[in-house]
Amino acid sequence: MGSDKAWLELGGQTMIERVIAAVAPVTSSVAIIANDPQYARLGLPVFADTNRGVGPLEAIRTALVNSNTSRVVLAGCDLPFVTSELFSFLLGLEGGHQTVVPLSREGLLEPLCAVYSTNAVAVVTELIASGERKVQRLFDRVPTRFVAFAEINHLPGAELFFENVNTRQEYFRAMQLLDRAPGG
Repeated sequence: MGSDKAWLELGGQTMIERVIAAVAPVTSSVAIIANDPQYARLGLPVFADTNRGVGPLEAIRTALVNSNTSRVVLAGCDLPFVTSELFSFLLGLEGGHQTVVPLSREGLLEPLCAVYSTNAVAVVTELIASGERKVQRLFDRVPTRFVAFAEINHLPGAELFFENVNTRQEYFRAMQLLDRAPGG
């Protein structure tokens, strides 16, 4: 990308601000998992990874060990079209699940747009200690509720929820898709 994608603007907000705006209405507190102190300028707690270079599993572990609630909504800053309605739906699913993970229209797991129970932290920690880096291994080890896209496609903006922005081309596409997103 050439720069930190979190600070790219879409519709007058940075991508991270868009994600925060989607998460904040459905949670009691919002924090940021980042290894760069510049995120403190958002006025929210920032937690850095303890185990650098591990990837998404470490982000999950960091979120869980620093949570003051029993469940965590984890949302990547590169998903600028997620909505409060999506997170409310995921949080509202009943059952004894330690993870609630939506699937994209193509059937791909969206582990950085999911709900995690702090009860999963021991398994996450064990996986990292064993050298595992695949988030899928967590879902193999704890009760997980996979949410098919058909279950969420009725939500406003569902067709854009998992539009991921990692490249300049994807960023330009996101700018073009902005007028189709709820709230623009």
